[in-house]
Amino acid sequence: MIRRYFLTGIITILLSVSVFSQYEQTGGYARLVGMGNNTYIVDPYAITVNPAWAGFYHNFLFGDLGSQQGAPFGTGGIGQFVAANFHVGGGLSLGALLARNTFNGFSISRLDPFGVVNGLNGIIPVNIPNLDNNLELFGSFKSGNTAFGFGVAYASTTNESTPAGGSTSTGSASQIGFNAGIVTKLSGNFMLDLGASLMLPGASFEPGTGGTSEVSQTIIIVNGRFFYQYSSKLAFVPVVAFITNSGTIENGNATPSTTTDLVSNTLIVVGIGINYQVGDFLLAGGPGFATASSTTSSTPTSPEVSTSALVFPIWNLGTEWNMNDWFVARLGYVASTQKVTTETVASATTINENIITTFTGLQGATVGVGFRLGNFSLDATVNEDVLRQGFNNIGGGSPTFAYLSASLAIP
Repeated sequence: MIRRYFLTGIITILLSVSVFSQYEQTGGYARLVGMGNNTYIVDPYAITVNPAWAGFYHNFLFGDLGSQQGAPFGTGGIGQFVAANFHVGGGLSLGALLARNTFNGFSISRLDPFGVVNGLNGIIPVNIPNLDNNLELFGSFKSGNTAFGFGVAYASTTNESTPAGGSTSTGSASQIGFNAGIVTKLSGNFMLDLGASLMLPGASFEPGTGGTSEVSQTIIIVNGRFFYQYSSKLAFVPVVAFITNSGTIENGNATPSTTTDLVSNTLIVVGIGINYQVGDFLLAGGPGFATASSTTSSTPTSPEVSTSALVFPIWNLGTEWNMNDWFVARLGYVASTQKVTTETVASATTINENIITTFTGLQGATVGVGFRLGNFSLDATVNEDVLRQGFNNIGGGSPTFAYLSASLAIP
């Protein structure tokens, strides 16, 4: 749980920019991954974390074609979403984002990240459909050197059954999310980017006869960035982020009914990086530190146990070179060392403990490309095995692109 929580969330939580007044209407998740999961570069994907950034990407369509990841051809890409943001007058812009339940970021567009629906389905006699097709509406207002943003997202499902001559049973799930943010230039060289999100996934089952079962969860995300433009070429970017979740599950099938706490998780991330740009060449990256914990509450028959991870150092390094007007080349490197402490139940009052060093998640080199065709952009991460296969690529069976993002700047 910690690894899924940490590795999928970090790239969107630590999105950053180095120049307040300049931005390019291209990019996306594939660009960030291609540059080593980079957390220190300017990119419109930041809108998914802090809606205030919509004030800097007017009349802009963007989204992900996603990744196949071993799925049969034609089933659709994993991680797909589509979004649009339009300037409606003055400093006001409005937009919308529609995301599938495989959305890669950790924001209000992400549905049920800790699996509360599956948790309830494990104790009730029918299956509640998992949430999908999350709709987010967002807006931004920019005045002078400050932009404010606000977003709301909602998705729901239901499963209602009425047997002949029987009583109706109803299972339902929903998630509502809110986020808000501010981006403000404090002086000529300093800029603050601050955002917060609240996600409330939940599900319930009301049988024709018997007690109601339900599960609810609260997820809070706070992220802050401070940018110091040291020179026209170099910026220093310290970042910090905090995520926590907690919840309860009530089992109405039990006699008597029981209420227990869900597994709670906490993640804290701190990083410091640079953003160095000379002409068409960009170098970005730096080290980071993270601590994550996952806690299972005590019961009458077992003590409280937890799994925790100390991740240091985290290296996210990347380069980008605009080789000509239509082609961009990218290289990146990711490395992290994790010390994971796992507690397991030994008896009603004692626990076992195991500490191990691991190197899980994305590690090593990343490769990316970008294609610029007028106002349309297509960015991709490259399967690096393709580069090692030489002429075998012609007619070979390996996919060339691992993940695709697209964007269009409307004139």
